[in-house]
Amino acid sequence: MRVANVLRNSMYSMTLYIVLAVLGILIRQAFTRHLPIELLGLEGLFTNVIALLSIAELGISTVISYGLYREIANKNEAEVNMLMSIYRYIYLLIGTLVALIGVVLFFFLPWIVRDESIAWGYVQFVYVIQICTVLSTYFLAYRRTLFAADQKDYICVRIDLVCTFAANLVKFAAIVVWQSYTMYALSALGFNILANLIISHRLGKEYPFLHTVKVTLQDLRQRKFFVDVKNFLIHKLSYVVYSGTDAIIISSILGLRTAGLVANYVLLCDGVYKLLYKMLQGIIPSVANLVYTDDREKSYRVYRMLDFAYFLMGGYVACIYFIVLQPFVALFFGTDFLLEDAYVMALAVNVFLGMQFENAYNFRSTHGVFENDRGYMVLSAVTNLVLSVILAHYLGVVGVMIGTIAGLAFIVYGRVQFVFRVIFRRSMVAYWRSHAWWSVVVFAEIWLIDFLLRSPTLSATYIGLLGKCVLAAVLMAGMQFIIFRHSEEFQAVYTYAAKALYIIWTKAKNKGGEI
Repeated sequence: MRVANVLRNSMYSMTLYIVLAVLGILIRQAFTRHLPIELLGLEGLFTNVIALLSIAELGISTVISYGLYREIANKNEAEVNMLMSIYRYIYLLIGTLVALIGVVLFFFLPWIVRDESIAWGYVQFVYVIQICTVLSTYFLAYRRTLFAADQKDYICVRIDLVCTFAANLVKFAAIVVWQSYTMYALSALGFNILANLIISHRLGKEYPFLHTVKVTLQDLRQRKFFVDVKNFLIHKLSYVVYSGTDAIIISSILGLRTAGLVANYVLLCDGVYKLLYKMLQGIIPSVANLVYTDDREKSYRVYRMLDFAYFLMGGYVACIYFIVLQPFVALFFGTDFLLEDAYVMALAVNVFLGMQFENAYNFRSTHGVFENDRGYMVLSAVTNLVLSVILAHYLGVVGVMIGTIAGLAFIVYGRVQFVFRVIFRRSMVAYWRSHAWWSVVVFAEIWLIDFLLRSPTLSATYIGLLGKCVLAAVLMAGMQFIIFRHSEEFQAVYTYAAKALYIIWTKAKNKGGEI
């Protein structure tokens, strides 16, 4: 049952992100041709500024999700009602607080945006749109959490697919036909609100027992709500600083144009990374179910299998970034939109390290204990901020990415330490030894594949780039098979993949029945 749920959620997520990635890239190409690149930098800047306001969320969504995983596994409808009511009340308060802070920040925009290449009216408009977007999350989108916790995220994905597809069509028309950033921004906001309203309506149908109940301070104390929030707050603060400052640093030190160029690379990288992430997002509720219903040894075996799977995918993504990203940007946007090769190399390292983090994060997030690795989160935020600011003056965007990688390393170590010491109660020596070996293998493979496929012909056309991607994937798959085919982790991944394909094949034969 877990495998079927994972597959269903992953397949819907894959479909959504493949469609949206293609549309997003086409829209970005149109954006760079019809609108100033500085607007992209401004949009990215405010996205990061507004992200800093998410500190007000205090990590409540994570705390509530942890509780929902447990109560859904125990089929406790009364407690699910209570947790969702707590979620609703607190998010209404937080949304109101964020709105007030947003109004105050509006008057400080001249100190935040010092670049005079964009009309001041646009600056104000982009900011207001970003504020409205984050408020729609607090007032509407929190209802998605229950679907995700109950392994039914595919319902949200279906709705998102339709609404976002429609939004992207309107955005494309706004850029190409009307050449209006205003229409572009409003369409994104409008369809985001529409998707959340539809999901809210569907929630009532899917969970008829769900209703708002009265929440008291005693209810919060009984569930150790304030303790969990306090412990997670440092995580939240640190992660917001870690993840939400790069665009601010780049725009303030290197300018909005550079921030816009970086935004193109981020779009392309996120398209690939998020596709894999969404493929595997359905694993999280199943991991939670595993943690709460099965023994520790079984959980450890599953962890090892997933860890190797994430390693394989991280290697593939890093390889594609390193080999294809630069020629694709040159072809699609033009050579004027290229950043240095060193930045792409840093991106490849960052995505590979990030994929190693995901598995530990999945197990860590379902356990609901937040105090053990707070120090590493603080170190991550401080390291990223300090190094990025210093190195940006000497190495440009490469320096900012080096700061990001250094900060991420602390997050990865802290998460892994928690998983092994608290959940599995095992030594980490074997884990780090295997990952060191895997990392050496991956980057040696990437170097070899880049050497073999370093041909101007393959990089001159889209067909050539596609062929280069296919050849790179085949070469890496062959090398991975030769090197790891006898390992226990590889055999476990192979067995799981075979089981998944069998489920897909069985459902396909059943007159196209739904997985």
